[in-house]
Parts: sequence; C-alpha cells; structure tokens
Amino acid sequence: MAGIPVARLKRSEPAIKVLHFIPSFGPGGAERQLALVAPALARDGVEVHVAYVTGGPNLARFDGTDVRLHALPAASNHDPMLAWRIVRLVRRVHPDVVQTWLTQMDVLAGGAALLCGVPLIVSERSSAAAYAPGWKTRLRLRIGRRAAGVVANSRGGIDYWAPHVPADRLHLVRNCVTADDASATGAIDPDDPLASFVGGRPLVLFAGRFSYEKNIPALVDALVLVARERPDVAIVMFGDGPERDAAAQRIAAAGMVDRIALPGYSPRLQAWMAGAAACVSVSHFEGHPNVVIEAAFVGCPLVLSDIPAHRELFDERAVTFVPTDSPSAIARGVLESLHNPAAARERAAHAHTIAAQYDLPATVASYRTLYEQVLVRARRTPSPT
Repeated sequence: MAGIPVARLKRSEPAIKVLHFIPSFGPGGAERQLALVAPALARDGVEVHVAYVTGGPNLARFDGTDVRLHALPAASNHDPMLAWRIVRLVRRVHPDVVQTWLTQMDVLAGGAALLCGVPLIVSERSSAAAYAPGWKTRLRLRIGRRAAGVVANSRGGIDYWAPHVPADRLHLVRNCVTADDASATGAIDPDDPLASFVGGRPLVLFAGRFSYEKNIPALVDALVLVARERPDVAIVMFGDGPERDAAAQRIAAAGMVDRIALPGYSPRLQAWMAGAAACVSVSHFEGHPNVVIEAAFVGCPLVLSDIPAHRELFDERAVTFVPTDSPSAIARGVLESLHNPAAARERAAHAHTIAAQYDLPATVASYRTLYEQVLVRARRTPSPT
C-alpha cells in the first residue's frame, strides 16, 4: 500500500468536485463517517455532492452545511430504475471523482462512474470475513480492480483488496471521531424514560447494529449472566437491526426484560457512554469500529472481542479482551470492569489517548490528498482496466 508522490493541486485551480453515493443515512458506521467527513471537506474548499436512496438519523448532520444533497427516488433498494437514475446524476453533476460507500453503491454507482469515465474510489468498510462468495462479491471486486483507488479504514480492508488492486491504488484512511460528536452536550434529560431505568446505577452498554457480525446471541447470554451476578447494574443495548427481535425474545426467555433495556437508536449515545462503567463489543469481525473509538474517546472502559480489528487499535493496557464464543468469558470480562473500576478507568485513559489520534482534520487532509492523487494520475494515465 502506498500513495503516489504528487504535487498538490494549486488552490487557485477550480475546486475539486466529489460525488459520494451511499444507500442510506441510517445509524451505521459508514453513514456516520460520511456525515462527519463530507461537511468538513466542503469547509475545506471541496465541492461535495452526496447522493442517497433513503434518509435516517445521520442525514440531519448535513443541516446548515455546504454539502449538496441528491435524494435518489426509488421504490426500494432493488428498484431496476435506480441504476439509470445514478448514471443520469453522474452525467448531470459531472464530478471530478465519484466515491462509493457500501456494497450496493460500490456496484451501482461504481459501475456508473466507470461507464461515464469518471475516476472512481471504492470505500472498504470491513474485511474479508464480511463477504460471502457469490456474484455480488465478484462483481464488486471486478469494479474495484478498475477503480482509480480503494480506500479502506483498516488493515484488514487493505489485506482483502491487496491480491486484486496494485499497492499504489490502495489507501488507508482511518475513521475519525470529533469533539462535538463525542462530547456529552449537557446532562441526560431526567424526563428521558431511559434515565429512569438507569437511575444512579452503574451502566453497561452495547451500541451497534443487531446483525450477525455483532455476535448478538453470545452477547445477550453474557449480559444475562452479568445481570444475575450484579443486580445493582443497569444494562442497555442501543441500536436496531435484523436480530433485534430475536435478542428481545432471548432476554424475555431469560426473565430479564426489566433488567436489560433495548431503547433503539439514541442521539445522545456519547453522553451515555461518558458515564458508563463499560462498553461491550464482541463482534466476529469489524472494519474500523466507530462505536469503539467513540467510547474510548469519552473515556468509557472497553470490553472487546479478541479479533484483528480490535487488536489493530488497542492492546491489553487499553481494553479487556474476551473470546467471541464464550458468554461466560465475556461476562467475566464485564464483571472485572465492574468489580475493579479504578483499573478499568486506568485502561480507559490509555484507550482515550489512542482514540484522540483519529481526529477529523487528519481524516479530511487524508481524503483531500487522495482526491488530488487520483486526479493527477487520471491526467497522466488512462483509466485502469
């Protein structure tokens, strides 16, 4: 992996015009990152366009910014007319660069960019474990091979693409966290029903998508064990997703409905993290986990699955590592943080120092340099085939 050495484009030249495509602005990590980075790029002089199919909680982050939004009308994510609408938008906006986020847009908008002769950057948000064999994965790889660049947020993502893309077209840009995003802006509203549930008790939380990669069944079983061992602790699982109903049923079967809350998405997540005794993430695999970095940034002790993506960021001085396949071992890791809060806070302080490195200005500078490199290469050489 290497960036090509180039002279920066002169600021007197026309602003770089970048068109981003993403399926939605739900509460996921990719959506949150684009909603942070795009306005910051616009403030830095990039002409930023963002196209999406459906909205969501992260769409509000664009209010009052200079980002130009394009809602793509579609009956569903599988609307056969969506591909044609994307092509038409690329031709109308006439961007210097198209950047795609998540598989659907890597395929649809990536294909449109290649068709229109616009330099393409594919965003890799995970690693090899996230992709099942099949035509969609093969098509995405084929498009990525022809892209002007692939930008990954983790070493695992770089390793996934390394057999398919030359090293000078692979770029590592970490996810960022901002002070505004991670600060607890004011106290928790005492009228919030969740505030009544938590009360003054120690809080253990999970935040993320209820889906396979998050290892939800093992996590729920572990949190049930914690609840039984420590009846004085409040446990909250923030988020939504396809496995949320199954998680609720699992909690009910254990008789823990009044002990483990599932409030859905919270716009005050960082405020809850800032006061929590532990944030637990026992994913099978990750890219560069946003929630984990945000929790570390606000000083929340972390209990994490022992997987490459987490080891890439932290060591034992910063977090408690647990296996993914043992609810009892996961529970022991959480209980250790609860029983020894001083040691947990010491680890959290070390994790905060690491998380503070992933700031928004550095991420924006990395993306701007990437766009400039791609444009200089496009002027010098034909599109990759």
